[in-house]
Amino acid sequence: MNTQALGVEHYLAGMRAALDDLPPNEVAEIMEDVEAHVAELSTELGPEETIEQRLGSPEQYAQELRQAAGYPSRTERLPVTTKKQVLPRPRAAAWGLVGATGITLLAGAASLREPAVLLLPAVIIVLSLALVHDRGPTQQEIMNLPETVRLKAWLTPEAGTPAERAITYLKSLQPAWWLVRAGLLGLGAVLLAGRDILGFLAIAAIAVVSVFAGPRAKVDRRWLWFSLPASALAVGLLFQVIDVTAGQLGYNASRSSYSPPVMETYDNIYAYDENGKLLTNVLLYDQNGQPINAPRNYNSCDEPGSGPEPVIPANRYPRPQIDYENGRCYTVAPSVTAPSSSPSTTSSAPSSSGSATSSPVSPTSVSPSK
Repeated sequence: MNTQALGVEHYLAGMRAALDDLPPNEVAEIMEDVEAHVAELSTELGPEETIEQRLGSPEQYAQELRQAAGYPSRTERLPVTTKKQVLPRPRAAAWGLVGATGITLLAGAASLREPAVLLLPAVIIVLSLALVHDRGPTQQEIMNLPETVRLKAWLTPEAGTPAERAITYLKSLQPAWWLVRAGLLGLGAVLLAGRDILGFLAIAAIAVVSVFAGPRAKVDRRWLWFSLPASALAVGLLFQVIDVTAGQLGYNASRSSYSPPVMETYDNIYAYDENGKLLTNVLLYDQNGQPINAPRNYNSCDEPGSGPEPVIPANRYPRPQIDYENGRCYTVAPSVTAPSSSPSTTSSAPSSSGSATSSPVSPTSVSPSK
């Protein structure tokens, strides 16, 4: 802070002290016009001039304003013997702003799923701003709080240090952040458009007002009660969009890596009864009464002169083997190697040294259901 700015702050502080016997809202009304006038006058001063030379001492100038506004002369206040307030209005408003900003950050991360969670920080913001709205645009009482003074000192490092350069650079990015903030809030409103019309309208309105709130907060500190929570909401929405996008990418990756099972086809089917005997002339149907047909493969039987193709029901198992020899197609009995264990848990499969065939067993005649 330069010497000129310090002089203005010192002069205005002296005036507030000279007016502190008036009600706070009347002091704010007087100082609202004076602060701009004194700040403008300070830029017109010569190298050796002071504000006191132009306007007189803070006490004299305050007395002139009192008389012009019709207020009585200053009266000394009696010592206050009542108990000091634990949480005065300025401190309650300041901590309300801090709490509402933190809650808005958390609520923003869930606002796309449940926009109603934004009602809680909104109520806190309104209540805390109502406590100091009549204190004027400078909110000097909040600026003079010990915690606020420490925060300003921490954000004002010594000139020429890396911290000072970093903070100066970040401040230069404020206009860009105001546009990015509006864009993030607009994106959140678009994502809510098809699911929650009230949430869409609320966040869209915040996005529009946030564009004007940033610059206004520099000259009227009351806009901080909107600008800071709006920034927290934008960051919370950004976190949620990143989380949803990462989850969607992971889901798509898992789907793309999924391989469907390979369906094995069969040329023949061999059925055994509970005693381990091979069944023949078995007709198979599915649950809809449709024949279960394995692929047919009659080697060379479709060549000219090979004789007529054998007539074999497509769903009768086990199928006979079709051989081609000496220009003719003929069928031979199916053969299969006996299984190593019986299909039944109470009997063993018949042993076979090679291929085993069984005597025909008349299947039960079952008509497929249509």
